[in-house]
Amino acid sequence: MNEVPVLGDCLKRLGWSPDKLAREINRVRPNSISPKAPYGWLKGSTPRGSLPQIVAAVLSHHLRETITTEALWPTKAIAPGADGWLQQPWSQEGTWEGLESFTVGPLRSGLGVSRPLSGQGLIGPAVDWLTTPDAPVGGRPIGEVISPQAIDVLTDRVTQLRRLDDAQGGPLVLDWITQDLNWAAYLARNGSYDPLTGQRLHSVLAELAQLAGWLACDLGRNALGQRYLLFGLRAAHTANNRALGANIVSCLSYQATWRNAHEEALHLIKISRQGVGGPAGGVVHALLATRQARAHAQLGRLDDCARALDEVAALIESTADSAAPSWAYWVTPAVLAADAGRAWLELDRPEVAEHHLLRGLQLFGDAQPRNRLLHTMSLAEARLRQRDLDGAAVAARRALALRPSLDSGRARRRMAGLRDEFERSASPLARDVTDEIGAALTA
Repeated sequence: MNEVPVLGDCLKRLGWSPDKLAREINRVRPNSISPKAPYGWLKGSTPRGSLPQIVAAVLSHHLRETITTEALWPTKAIAPGADGWLQQPWSQEGTWEGLESFTVGPLRSGLGVSRPLSGQGLIGPAVDWLTTPDAPVGGRPIGEVISPQAIDVLTDRVTQLRRLDDAQGGPLVLDWITQDLNWAAYLARNGSYDPLTGQRLHSVLAELAQLAGWLACDLGRNALGQRYLLFGLRAAHTANNRALGANIVSCLSYQATWRNAHEEALHLIKISRQGVGGPAGGVVHALLATRQARAHAQLGRLDDCARALDEVAALIESTADSAAPSWAYWVTPAVLAADAGRAWLELDRPEVAEHHLLRGLQLFGDAQPRNRLLHTMSLAEARLRQRDLDGAAVAARRALALRPSLDSGRARRRMAGLRDEFERSASPLARDVTDEIGAALTA
């Protein structure tokens, strides 16, 4: 027998027969292969679909070392281990293939992906989402029945996790979110449900993936965060949830601004606004218009930014929006005002920025500590640019008071940038604030 060297060696080290490998694979994804399929792989054939990633994940788990699909099948034309699912069709089955990459495949541990996507790698999927027609969500007739009450519990969990991210963030919350994503994925792949329940379940999958992607990006794990967001976009499409899909594309746009890919960010947010659907007005359309204003600001396009901000104000005034989706609870007048301030700061209009930032921070009250931290640092920056060192120091110290309760890589990076701005001043007050920020970053 002309065995595939690595696969045969792995089985030998584990003391497994090919039948045993088949049983372990079917334990992960029930009824996916016949007991004899691995015999063909040992002779040189290649598993179909996402099975190469599942085989690699099963062997890696039991051997307690990383086994890659490329090592198992080095000469075969299979999609790259972590990103093969990106080539799947925009269908319910294609969504499930992506789901497996995150739950049993190479992305489960967050390993196997280190390269952020850019250009067509991000814009291509967004265009696919925009142009692929919606299709009815299929039910699943086999498996334990998933009741609407079970989806209610999952929906409540997503809300709880969003609130926890507001207050704490960090790797602990990301791990918690991904565990709930794994559970929702198991229900989608193995439960029995009618089309309406299936639609709700895929919306929950999309929300969990969006939240995981946002938090991963906040922690600086941009490559992994992008993959979660792109999977969430597929799940939102499967659920026919256009507003949620548009929000996810806008998150990809926002993340592009953090990478200084400003033209890419503008392209993505325009796709988002084109695909959101529904009547204009309300917080979802206002959120997208705000993010477009930010993209224009970072490109130095003052008139375009100002028009987008005027549009935000008109959208909010035009609709009471009592039907806003639950995930948009955080899009408040405080957020929109403070984001407008950040846009004006990026246009180098610090006096206008300060006005909007102060209004936003006043409206926040005690809510959304991460947003308050980020916007208070923006206020310090705006005052520094106006040579108001005393006012900047007050704002910086308020931000430092918020820092200990949050674990945010993005906030740390912004705080390091603020420290650099204070260091440009030779005054004793500036040196004191610089030292205080340095101590906070070290802690």
